[in-house]
Amino acid sequence: MNKIDRNIVSKPECLIQKAEEWTTNFIDKRKIKSEYWNWHKYHNETVNSILIKELEKTSKKHCSYCGIYPLEKNNIRPTIDHFKPKSKFPELAFEWTNLFMSCDSCQEIKKGMYPINPEPLKPDSCHYHFDYWFDIDFDTGDIISNIERTENERRIAIETIKWLGFNNENRPEARKKVFKNYKEDTDIWNYSYPFFLKYK
Repeated sequence: MNKIDRNIVSKPECLIQKAEEWTTNFIDKRKIKSEYWNWHKYHNETVNSILIKELEKTSKKHCSYCGIYPLEKNNIRPTIDHFKPKSKFPELAFEWTNLFMSCDSCQEIKKGMYPINPEPLKPDSCHYHFDYWFDIDFDTGDIISNIERTENERRIAIETIKWLGFNNENRPEARKKVFKNYKEDTDIWNYSYPFFLKYK
């Protein structure tokens, strides 16, 4: 999971102007229709289109969670993820700090789930750094919790790994393949999984 610097861009004007109104509308509509969702339009442009342009700057066009890149290739669709799902936290539906660039695979894994005890790590938190919380098993390609952390910190890391499916299906093998092909004289941000490659 990459460290996300939200200070790279300012909060989008559409959210400054309209987030409160859209949130109220969303909460009211959900009382009638449980699956209701609308990104709305702002100055004749869909809000998700506006937000994707800004969010991809914060993640350098990588998925904020698994780190895959580029999002537009290999049938991977860039999406906007609600870190705390809007089904459980409707008041955060248009909250800028709750929105992240994500691949559709991470979206599908997360769905409407959100662990509470402990809560998962958030990639734009000032306390989040990959190598503090996680380690890498280079034999398997798995992301694991850092054994140097406290028992509670390891629980948080393990819950985050599970919640975001870091080691699901072919993800460890995909990381190993990118690691094998990585050339040290190139920018790690030109590859998937930069948090993984920096250990090379």
